[in-house]
Amino acid sequence: MVVSRVTRKVPDGPVKCNANRGRVDPERSACERRGFTLIELLVVVAIIALLMAVLMPSLQRAKRQAGSVACQSNLKQLGVVVAMYTDDFNGRFHEESPAGPRYSWVYAMRPYYSNEPEIRNCPLVHKFYSDGVTGPFVGWGVYGEGSYTTPGWAVKGDYGSYGWNWWLCDEDREEKHWRNINTIGPNRNEIPVFVDAQWVDALPRPTDSPPNGYFTHVDRKLGSFCINRHDGFVNGVFADFSVRSIGLKELWELRWYRGWRAGRKAAHTPVWPEWMKHFKDYALE
Repeated sequence: MVVSRVTRKVPDGPVKCNANRGRVDPERSACERRGFTLIELLVVVAIIALLMAVLMPSLQRAKRQAGSVACQSNLKQLGVVVAMYTDDFNGRFHEESPAGPRYSWVYAMRPYYSNEPEIRNCPLVHKFYSDGVTGPFVGWGVYGEGSYTTPGWAVKGDYGSYGWNWWLCDEDREEKHWRNINTIGPNRNEIPVFVDAQWVDALPRPTDSPPNGYFTHVDRKLGSFCINRHDGFVNGVFADFSVRSIGLKELWELRWYRGWRAGRKAAHTPVWPEWMKHFKDYALE
């Protein structure tokens, strides 16, 4: 038997698609695939934009909440620093007078936090006094940066955004000072140690007026702590080393020094500025 060989002629030029061919070949080229129309693309873009508009506030809120948690973690570590310091000095807090390089918590407690200086700063704070700006997300420092000089109690590069309650210091100029953690009564959970702040320390008084805005100079009053850093709250660590959020109006109800309650009752309720009126009120005990 003779088997004849059939050859198939391949046409020159590009292969044309046969739209009338009945058989569907999955291997066929993409020439028969249908693309998106302009209207369909615009609809997709609009849906993505709508989803972003809905999700972005939630994402930003989640970011702020995560920052607040990390902030409280830093304050917890600062509480451990204070506990170690007072344990080494028979319960006494450091001195802050007379003025000099040794008289500041930044200097006095440096041996206890020197390996982790970032715990002095809220993770949400990325601007500092040396940047020439102000606001709730601005801290003290950075010392030695640009024309910003370094005080004797700091070193170049020091920065932070927590303020020390100056009334804790081992001072005898006023009877208000707590001086020794071992002599504080059962109300330690009402006595702030470190709080979110714009300055390194402060001496709050019940007569301090709520700030109308954010200071552009060194303020050592309650205004340094009264900043809207965590959606109507600031974070703080207390003398029992617990950490929690503090309402901005609640700052006037804490026991900053010995005898605060009597002074607070005599001072009456502060007149809240417009930006604070919608925040939670706290009854004077």
